[in-house]
Amino acid sequence: MNIPVKVVITPFLKQAESIAPKEIRSDGWPEYMISSCDFRYKYRFVRSTFQFSCINNRISVAMNGNYQIAGSKTVCVMGQSVSPWINGSCGFGNEPMRKVNINLISDLRFTPDYRLQSTTRTEKVVPIDKCLVTIFNNDVTTEVMDSIAASVNLFGTNIDKIVKEMNFSNYLTPIGEKAGKKIPLGTYGFMKLNASAVRMGPINFSADTLRFTAGVSCYPEISSDSINHSVTKHLPPLTNNTTGDGFALTSNAIYDYKTIDSLLTRTLRDRSFEVKGEKIRIEKVQVKGLEGYMVEFKITFTGTKRGTLFLKGTPDLEVSTQQLTVPDLEYDLNSSSIVLVLGKTFFNRQILENLRKQAKINVNELYLKNKQKIDDQFNREITTGIRLKGNTSELRLNGLIINRDNVQVQATLTGNADLLISNIPGR
Repeated sequence: MNIPVKVVITPFLKQAESIAPKEIRSDGWPEYMISSCDFRYKYRFVRSTFQFSCINNRISVAMNGNYQIAGSKTVCVMGQSVSPWINGSCGFGNEPMRKVNINLISDLRFTPDYRLQSTTRTEKVVPIDKCLVTIFNNDVTTEVMDSIAASVNLFGTNIDKIVKEMNFSNYLTPIGEKAGKKIPLGTYGFMKLNASAVRMGPINFSADTLRFTAGVSCYPEISSDSINHSVTKHLPPLTNNTTGDGFALTSNAIYDYKTIDSLLTRTLRDRSFEVKGEKIRIEKVQVKGLEGYMVEFKITFTGTKRGTLFLKGTPDLEVSTQQLTVPDLEYDLNSSSIVLVLGKTFFNRQILENLRKQAKINVNELYLKNKQKIDDQFNREITTGIRLKGNTSELRLNGLIINRDNVQVQATLTGNADLLISNIPGR
């Protein structure tokens, strides 16, 4: 199953914005910084707000900025200045500050233990208008850009530290515990996922949200038993790369006959038919397993006449039409506890044919009737800050085996689900 995941990173963006200095200045500003015996300079860079983007695990951070530079030149002999300093500048006084564009890149990756790592560095620093101090024919732009790049790289190192300190265990522990327990499926019993592998696709970013697809391989089990006989508390190691979306859960389900009783009663209750003026309405159905893949139906009815009828037959699943029928349904005349108050005329072919027609279950109709209860399990808060949102689209039965003690069914449930993480985990 593949689940699109959305992570709202507004708090992280605000934190990144707050730790990055609004201005980058040369050492000792506003005093000059000595570059060599015959040259000194100073600069100030003022940045704009960050613009983030992320495509396939690579985050790009763009910022526009303005800078000003002042430089001085002298003549040196044997390491000593022997002439007055000659000054020049760009972006001071009435002259507008020069423009520069800066881009950082950061490569994201998740480790097998679900920790996030990043490698952030300056990709390019591009001066839009270079500063040429013409009074001594010296272009100081390169030196200043190198200094700005070094300061930006230091900011990138701090970002990597913040990312490394993110702790996802507060989120993953509850998810692992819930995935290791049985999940109620309404009428259909309880499902345990039994996750065997977790994968993650490329990370992309839009607006204030990181988006990626998480893939989970599992061996789901469905049963009517709600007891967790074994519980796993941890998710499998994380691997990379996953494709597609949506989920298709194929599971072998085991239902005891008590659950089958409840399911059939809810499905067939109040179905009625008329024979020779007698109106019969089904009130309750109970099922018992027999030899030879057969079952016994105990049907309690009301209407013009009241009573209990015992039938037996072999349930059959027509996979293409998703119809459950009992084509060989017959009266169970050998039952020692048979109770009839309709009289002997009840034992005729007409009423038996009516019962055969009524003893049909359309799996899709049954699924649609219970769809909301199933979908409710895909729309809930898993833990604080994590919400699952989704829906199912189809339930199909692939096979049916009748045993004396239970009924085994293989079913496939398909649908879509999204996971929304609204808080970035802290330390």
